[in-house]
Amino acid sequence: METNSADPRLYPFLNQKGELDQLIRSMDLSASPLGPIDTWPQSLQTTLSIVMASPLPMALLWGSECICFYNDSFRSSLDTDGHHVQALGRSLKIAFPEWWHTIEPLVNQAFGGETVRSEDQLPPIYRQEYPENAYWTLSYSPVLDELGKPGGVLITGIESQALAQLKESQAKLQLALQASELGIWVLDPLQKTVHMDARCQELYGFLKNEQVTYSDVLNHIYPEDRPRVDTTVMQTLAPGSNGQYDIKFRTLALEDNRLRWIHCQGKAHFNDQGQADRFAGTARDITEQVVTQEEQENTEEQARLAVSSAGAGTFFIDLEHDTVVCSPTLAKIFTGNELTGLTRDMLITYILPQDRPRRDKAYEEAARTGKLRYEARTTWDDGSIHWLRVMGTYLNNPAGKPTRFAGIAQDITAEVEASLEQQQFTSLVEGSPEYMSIASLDGPILYVNPYGLELLGLKKEEISSKKLSDFFTPEDWEIVLNTQIPLSISHKRWTGVQHYRNFQTGERIPLDIKRFVITDPVTGEPYALVATGRDLRPELAARKELEESEAALQKVNQRLEIALNAGHLGSYELDLTSGIMQCTPQCKANFGLPVAATLNFPDLLRIILPDDRQLVQRAVDLAIADKSTYKAEYRVTWPDGSIHWIRASGQTTYDEAGMPLTMVGITMDITVQRMAQQDLERQVQERTRDLINTNQELVRTNHELEQFAYIASHDLQEPLRKIQSFAGLLPDNRYDDELFALYLDKIMKSAQRMSALIKAVLNYSRLSKSDEQFAKTDLNQIIRHVLTDFELLIDEKKAVIRIKELPVIESIPMQLHQLFANLISNALKFAREVPVIDIASQSVPANEVEQLGLQPDATYAHLTVKDNGIGFDQQYADRVFTIFQRLNNARDYSGTGIGLALCRKIVNNHGGVISAESEPGQGATFHIYLPVSQPAKPV
Repeated sequence: METNSADPRLYPFLNQKGELDQLIRSMDLSASPLGPIDTWPQSLQTTLSIVMASPLPMALLWGSECICFYNDSFRSSLDTDGHHVQALGRSLKIAFPEWWHTIEPLVNQAFGGETVRSEDQLPPIYRQEYPENAYWTLSYSPVLDELGKPGGVLITGIESQALAQLKESQAKLQLALQASELGIWVLDPLQKTVHMDARCQELYGFLKNEQVTYSDVLNHIYPEDRPRVDTTVMQTLAPGSNGQYDIKFRTLALEDNRLRWIHCQGKAHFNDQGQADRFAGTARDITEQVVTQEEQENTEEQARLAVSSAGAGTFFIDLEHDTVVCSPTLAKIFTGNELTGLTRDMLITYILPQDRPRRDKAYEEAARTGKLRYEARTTWDDGSIHWLRVMGTYLNNPAGKPTRFAGIAQDITAEVEASLEQQQFTSLVEGSPEYMSIASLDGPILYVNPYGLELLGLKKEEISSKKLSDFFTPEDWEIVLNTQIPLSISHKRWTGVQHYRNFQTGERIPLDIKRFVITDPVTGEPYALVATGRDLRPELAARKELEESEAALQKVNQRLEIALNAGHLGSYELDLTSGIMQCTPQCKANFGLPVAATLNFPDLLRIILPDDRQLVQRAVDLAIADKSTYKAEYRVTWPDGSIHWIRASGQTTYDEAGMPLTMVGITMDITVQRMAQQDLERQVQERTRDLINTNQELVRTNHELEQFAYIASHDLQEPLRKIQSFAGLLPDNRYDDELFALYLDKIMKSAQRMSALIKAVLNYSRLSKSDEQFAKTDLNQIIRHVLTDFELLIDEKKAVIRIKELPVIESIPMQLHQLFANLISNALKFAREVPVIDIASQSVPANEVEQLGLQPDATYAHLTVKDNGIGFDQQYADRVFTIFQRLNNARDYSGTGIGLALCRKIVNNHGGVISAESEPGQGATFHIYLPVSQPAKPV
């Protein structure tokens, strides 16, 4: 079994220079279940390295046959003449049959995943060819293989041979105490003095023959242990205590700060009064044991960690009885659950039917070779599919007949899936239409995919002879080496354009490269660069063609822009979905905006005058719906407050589904043309003298003037007709004084009425072309002046007039005087009883301003004049403001019928509105809305 190969460099994990390291290296284990040493799993190598390096007795059992390895310390504890070296590399069952029946249950527990400890165990050990009683404390720990399953058992132990002798007699105990260098101490509980022998004083760090008190002892105990020791002593000496004292703690020598672990045991004696009068015991230095135990625990933990990644389920088959014993892990690998009581047939049913022939063939092969290995799929109890790998070997009896079969099973689902993913990834990389490569940092190219080979004019067999620098021209490689590779390493990735060299043509091929670094999983150091790249030549060619087209289009656009600018035409493109507008500088200038300003459709609507806003929106909507050309003329407010006229047109574009996308068009500032038109209209209106100054005023008042002309002609004809009729009767009745006087009186009254009508018409016409200026006006003062004018009539009718505080507004004072004079005059005139007039004011809420159609950014005062006169039907509320319209009998109530028309004209002149609210016999309330401040007139 031995060979001549003992070179320590071959197997570094056996390089501890121990005797057994050399023996194992020199052994030929290729025929054993473990196979050649260089095929051993990493978990076995790591654990064996820890065992061989340990100063503690340690052994390792590996595999189902429990192949045995142990270190020099373990060997020296077992045998001093080399007898047991024959067990090295053999099954423990065969090497120590006299011991195996004792430890087999413990080993099986460890293979099941448990850590077992056995104290004072008496294995049959032979020393000098004679059996010898040696007591051991042994620990059995599972060692995990690469799959995380128990692949072996680590045994650590400490021999306690003297234990039996210590129990035999008190004399031997005394000898053992002396041999183990125990210190003896006696504490006087009453005097608090302590007597120690020399050994005990040494353990506590006292000088020889030093007088010691209990306080001195406490001061020599490690500070962290001192309270615990003192408490234990007090509990031991307390009345009613059993007097037993057993404690481990640390002492600290004050002279040299030497730290020791001490195990103190003692017994307290109590007198008849139940008080402790004597307390004595021993102290033993256990520093080495504590350190050894800590090292053992650390070694065991290191062994567990070293093989924690390994894992497998084990099984043993009794071929004679066709029974199987399997670990819970193996049951879980086959079924998904840690079941017990499974038979071979039950396990086979979990293998997919299509994979069972593979298993059967593997067993047929194992019958010839003695070795089993197959991979198959199992269906777990939850229905999921998992891959497993089964390996095993036949075990023969002394006659060479196979009687048992031992093996392991591993769950390789993740491995298979990873392999499948690797295959898929390889297929993806091999078939990728992009360049892919891997290059080591020290130069050689490791891989280039088929596309990359074709792109660069390379053959696959040429890759191994190429370096990364060969892929670039010298100038390009200088940049890659000094800039791009360092950036890739420092940032773990790099993206940019690199020019690779075609090995056949020498062409510099631009690639859009994404490069990242592969790092060593252990050291974290970078060792390779991965590059993926896209050939940019088609894209660059298309870009060049596009740039040429854009340049040509830009020239056309420049010519168009020159033409547009020459005509002060601005162009725009409106995204009908988002409302975002792209405008030329001239387009923005048409709206009074600088070049850097943003102008979107919502912004445009805000600067359009409210009267024109709906017109523009309707024109846009109609053009989109009818797929016609959008045309509109509207007014906008520039940032400086000036009003400008804009003429706009546009055409809508649609997608394939007929949905509108954009509107493209032009704008033009036509303010000059509009102003010229208005000036022309004013000149025409001035020449005609009977027309209003502007075309807009003509449109607004045309209907009113028609009513005025129609009604005034009828009212003026009536007194004229009477004058003519009665004047014709005068010659015939000139001798009849009574009739002559009657007719003359009627002529005079008709003339007076005609004069009143003419004056009223003149007053009305003056309101239309008043040049009076607006001024701050206190309405309270206006009302006082009006009441002064009507003082006699008010006293005559005993009228009651109640006035609340009124505001100060910008107005034409004379017109407001006439407004309130007409309203108060009507209230006094149409009262059937004592007149009661209420005049009040309040501010107008913003929502009411909008409902009334007033300027939304102005502040208005709401004035009310309420009377208790005859009233009128509400259906005539608007008619009362028409010139010469009367709702009552002229014989009962005098007047020209023009007063309320004058009121409306005055309110209109002030930019307000007036309305009436009434019921017959219930009086009337007049609502006047006037702006507090007049807007600035545009220049």
